[in-house]
Amino acid sequence: MQFRQSLLLLASFLLLLSTFCCLLPPAYAADNSSTPAQPRKQRVLKLGMYHSPPYYHTEDVKKPAGLSLDILTPVVAALGYRLEVVPCPFPRCLKMAAQGELDLVAGLINNQERQKFLYFLSPPMMQFHSAFVFYSRPQAPFKLTQLAELKGRTVAVMRDAVYFPDFDNSQIFTRVKVPSESVALDMVAMGRVDYAITVEKTALGSFQDAGLQVSDLKRQPYFQQQNIDGYLAFSRLSPNFAIAKQLEAELQLQARQGLLDTLWVKYGLNHP
Repeated sequence: MQFRQSLLLLASFLLLLSTFCCLLPPAYAADNSSTPAQPRKQRVLKLGMYHSPPYYHTEDVKKPAGLSLDILTPVVAALGYRLEVVPCPFPRCLKMAAQGELDLVAGLINNQERQKFLYFLSPPMMQFHSAFVFYSRPQAPFKLTQLAELKGRTVAVMRDAVYFPDFDNSQIFTRVKVPSESVALDMVAMGRVDYAITVEKTALGSFQDAGLQVSDLKRQPYFQQQNIDGYLAFSRLSPNFAIAKQLEAELQLQARQGLLDTLWVKYGLNHP
């Protein structure tokens, strides 16, 4: 009899406990159901950035720095995003953008081939007057005074780079494709190619990266002087491509407010 009463009391207690738990708010029904709210992750845009001093620095630095970051950081922040820099050689940056693995690449010359996979944001992020110049070994027995004299020669070029139309369209010389201007200069110094082509304004940094003195090579008389526009470009396959127009509008606003002019002075860019 006593055992039966004990069972009835236990059953009543369990029924009362289960009813009480059901009446509690969900956060108190179980100890492990209460977790702090997770902060919303900030949206990210990936910027492919290649080493090209004095404008972009990704090698032998604590963190990447340069003109593209100075321009994009406030523009991207205004849209509620943050930048994630992806250091990559120039050809690799272009390939990743073509595959949608990057959102943005900076400092590109606009052409029809690139427009197939990139949307070029206006205005240009950099405009300057410079020259494409050629370097050979000092003891080279030939002199380059006109483009036609490249016939039969070898020229180290940066893979996937664009220079000037007469050079880009010429078939009279052999192109040796390399990942950077510094490698092109090094190829000349080692006697593996006849010439390297560089942008005059970036040549000094490329010599330093190659471990060379400017006097180690000979600048040839022939050069092509022109206005050079470098653009920010958005990958058409980027998962964030829908904001490309918004980013462009914000870039134009910043330009009207003088951001580009201020930064061009900082980086020594002379206007065309």
